Amino acid sequence: MSNLYASIGKPTDSKLPAIAANITSYDEINKEKFIEGVNAAVGPQGFMIFGEFNHGSWLPIFNVNSNPQLGLTRIILGNPLIAITMLSQSSKSLDAGLFVPVEILVRQLTNEEGTEIMWQVPSTLISAMDRGNNELLTAAQSLDGKLAELIDLIGGGV
Repeated sequence: MSNLYASIGKPTDSKLPAIAANITSYDEINKEKFIEGVNAAVGPQGFMIFGEFNHGSWLPIFNVNSNPQLGLTRIILGNPLIAITMLSQSSKSLDAGLFVPVEILVRQLTNEEGTEIMWQVPSTLISAMDRGNNELLTAAQSLDGKLAELIDLIGGGV
């Protein structure tokens, strides 16, 4: 998980709430401050962490994933400046907001088999929701590529 956290930050590092709290009006100055804040908060691959759910902490009490040392963690990550490229193209009342930020699931495997990373591919979800919206699909495919780059980077040492 160290490569992932080095790229997006740790759950305790979530910066978006503080950035959003600094919005005092919806003028150009606040927009610029928001953009600056987001750009300063994202990691080298352009994402920041929004939240984390550690399923591995409670699954063993139900004899699922019975080794508490093996993690199963759902991580919510994204970038509002990437999200706006999709939200601004969503013809169905900003429905693309259901698919940003993105999610990954990191599962530690047994017997030093490594780690498995699963994720939702934004464009496949969005294309099913907003058919025929090529601008939205193009924006989502761009996010697909950025997310795949992050997964490739962290895959070597999650």
